[in-house]
Amino acid sequence: MNYEIEIRDIEPIRVAFIKYKGIATQANKVFPNVFKSIRGKSNGAPFFCYYAMDQQTNIGEMELCVPTAETPNGNGITAKNVPRIKALCVTHVGPYETIGHAYEAIDCYSRENNLTLHPPFREVYIKGPGMVLKGNPNKYITEILFPIKEEE
Repeated sequence: MNYEIEIRDIEPIRVAFIKYKGIATQANKVFPNVFKSIRGKSNGAPFFCYYAMDQQTNIGEMELCVPTAETPNGNGITAKNVPRIKALCVTHVGPYETIGHAYEAIDCYSRENNLTLHPPFREVYIKGPGMVLKGNPNKYITEILFPIKEEE
C-alpha cells in the first residue's frame, strides 16, 4: 500500500481517558468503559496514546482516549487536555493486522527526512469495529500521529 505522509499541526483536545498497561490487542476490552463514563457523549474520533510498546511481547503502556466535553464519572477514568503537537501523519486503510506497513512507512520517511519522533504517538480510530458489529476490516480507517521534536 502506498502511504501519503504529511506533517500537520494537531489542535489541542480535551479527552476522557484511562491508563492501560498490558497486551495492546486486549485494550479494546477496557475501552468501552471510557465511553460509558461519559455516557457515550464523544465529540471526536477515539484514539490510543502509546507511551511505550514492546514489539516482541505486544505489551504497551498507553492511554485510551475519547474526545469529550463531559466530565467522566470516575472508575479510574479522568479528563485532561492533550496539548497541540506538530506530527507526522499517515492514514492506514484496512485491517489492524496490516497496520505495521504504515509504521514502516513512517519510520522510512522520518529517517530520510532526519526527523526525530518522540512518544506518545497516537492511533486515531476514524472508522473501526463498532460496539456490536465488527464491520468490514478492509474499510477500517486509522490515522497514526507521531509527534515531531522541533529543532531548537
